[in-house]
Amino acid sequence: MPKPEKNDIERLSRGESTRGKIGHRGVGHRLTQKERILFDAAKRQGFLKIPVKGIRDNVINIYRLWCQATDRPFVTK
Repeated sequence: MPKPEKNDIERLSRGESTRGKIGHRGVGHRLTQKERILFDAAKRQGFLKIPVKGIRDNVINIYRLWCQATDRPFVTK
């Protein structure tokens, strides 16, 4: 699988098609408003803080791809 690009990941998180054809239909990627806030904070802080409940795996999937694209370690808390 080719290395994803940041623009493709942003498009994927909004449910749009990507140029690099990353993502799979069986894996959730589209983010809600609350999930987007968590994702944006994770990009700034360098780690994803997962609340106790009320979060889908979509945020984790998108953040994992973002870490691959930016050559950062995948860290969750």
